[in-house]
Formats: sequence, structure tokens, C-alpha cells
Amino acid sequence: MEGANLLTNPRYTVGAKFRLGQFIKRGADPEQAKAVFSSLPDLAPEPWAAAWTRLAEPWERQGAQAEAQGKTAEVREAYQKASMYYGIAKFPVINHPAKQAAYHKCIENYLKAARYFDPPLERVAIPFEGQEIIGYLRLPNGASQPPVVIATGGIDVYKEERETSDLLEAGLAAFSTDMPGNGECPLWYTPDAHRFYSAVIDYLLTRKDVDGTRMGIIGRSYGGYWGAKMAYVESKRLRAAVDWGGPAHYTFQREWFEHLQQDRLYLWSLLDSMIYAHHVRDLDELRRQAPTVSLQAQGWLDKSCAPLLVVNGEKDPWITIRDLYLLLENGEPKSARTYPESGHMGGDPNGDKLVANWLKTHLLRT
Repeated sequence: MEGANLLTNPRYTVGAKFRLGQFIKRGADPEQAKAVFSSLPDLAPEPWAAAWTRLAEPWERQGAQAEAQGKTAEVREAYQKASMYYGIAKFPVINHPAKQAAYHKCIENYLKAARYFDPPLERVAIPFEGQEIIGYLRLPNGASQPPVVIATGGIDVYKEERETSDLLEAGLAAFSTDMPGNGECPLWYTPDAHRFYSAVIDYLLTRKDVDGTRMGIIGRSYGGYWGAKMAYVESKRLRAAVDWGGPAHYTFQREWFEHLQQDRLYLWSLLDSMIYAHHVRDLDELRRQAPTVSLQAQGWLDKSCAPLLVVNGEKDPWITIRDLYLLLENGEPKSARTYPESGHMGGDPNGDKLVANWLKTHLLRT
């Protein structure tokens, strides 16, 4: 359509309006964000990344100026804004050099802002199979050896964009890390990538400032899979696990892929993000590889597991609700919260507190 843009082209308009609203909720300026969507005829990665980078750069400069003047609060806000815009520039996945460059800037500015976080943030690098696991550890103020929660996922939200204040406010320490297949994680989304989280557990058990014997995990969105899987894999070392909107079996099957091919709400194709995360070449290879990740195919569902909370909206367009019910219908009893009229992850504004309090209850139990 000649002259059409993301907001007016019928091919994009549904997803563009949804994403515009999401980015504004993240903190993007409404008028500037709308101008970006109105200026782009399609989703080509270089113009997309360039447009959002132009919004990030003034905040980055402002952060440097405020830092030189010793204005702490302004420094933190400016660098966080820059990181947020660079995060949108790399959205939804770093499958192009322009988006990879934006992600590097997202990390850089996030860590500059993090120097002024309260409670403080510690960047942790754990040696792992000749590479490194990168995580951000924060402890609640005034706590002595608090329980610790590994926070991970999803497919298009990386650790720099994931808030952990809900856990901190519940008196829990938070170790935030990227899931396999995104961000700085050294592994792809494969059947044996759970060893990544086992290594994180090994490390946290060595820390003297957290109580590794009271450890939980929360996986969000496509990363919810790892919350569920680790409840089985590490049933002895984890006290509690949360799968918040994650896949388990049916989302990885050909039938659901056909549904995703018709989806317009995601704006891009979720299948493209899955192709990147699973480190396969194309949709045909994804159709062959994804079913091997299934918890049912791997034989986990009837094994013992740590206490597991599963949460999602019944009308999730990206992760089928059938996966939540599959987990509930097999193995040991589990806890659940469903939202009959809601979409991905349930959309509950109080969901963070609900989940954090559930974790707190299990991690503080004697």
C-alpha cells in the first residue's frame, strides 16, 4: 500500500496498535513512539532499530551530563530511559546486526543506571562450559541471608527489561538471567539446556549472603517452560517454581504453529522469535526440533517435582492454555491461577505480587 505505515497498513495495524500501547507502558513518550510507528512502512530491522536509537541517544547524553554534575536521581532515570529505548530498538529478538548493536547499548546503559539502584545490583559472571553465565543479583534491604529466586524469560524480554522489585519487596533476593535462546545466555533453547539453571543453582549455593537452601525459580512467558522443567529437574534443590505463561508440550506442535502463522497481534511473527531461540534455520527445522523440547516427550510429567505454580490467561494467543492444563492433569498436585477472559500471562495488574507472595510462602516454610 503506497504511503501506508505500520498503523494504517491492514497487515500490521492490529499488532502495531498493541505494541505501541505496550511500549508506552514501558515508558516511551506517546507522541514520539506514535511518530516512529507512523514513519515506518514495514518491520525492516535496520530502520526499526535506527528510529528507536534516535530516541535513546538524547537520554544517553543526558545521563552523562547529569553524572558529571553529580545529579544521582537524574542519572539513573536518564540511563534507564536510554536502555528502555535501546531495548525497543532490538525488539523482539536480536536476529540482525542492527538489533544486536542496539542490545549492546541497552546493556551498557542499564548497567550505568544500575550503579545507582537501591537495593544495589551486582553483575555476576559464572564460568560455564568455557563461557559465562551473566546474571544480576539484588538483595532486599535489611535482610540477612534471604531466600533467593532465579528470575528468567521470556522470548522477547531480556533481563535488563525485567523488573524484580516484586521479589525484593517480598523479602526475597532475585537473580535475574536470560533464558536459553536469548540475551546473553550461552545456550540455545534445546532439550538439554536445563543444565544452565543447574549451574546457577550450584553457584547460588556458594553465596554466603543468600540462603541457597531456600531457593525458587520463576520463568515468565516462553521462559515459563524453564520454571516448570526445573521443578522436575531440581526437585530436591528448589523449594518452589513458577511457570507464568509458559509452554510445555502443545505449543511446540505443528498444530499450534499453524495457529501462530495466522496471528497478527504479535506484530512480527512469534515463529521467527522461536526460530532464533531454538537456533534453527527455518520453520521446517523448527517443526522438527521443537517437539523434542516437550516435557511430555521427555517423560517429565509423571515424575516428582517441587511445588509448582502455573499461571496464564485462557485466551493466550501465543502459548496455548492446554499446556497449563496438561501440567495440572499429570503427576503431583500443583497450584494454578487462570484468567478466563484474559490473554498472555493473564494481564493481572496485581499478578507480580500474587506470584511473589506465593513464592515467599513456600520459601519461608520450615
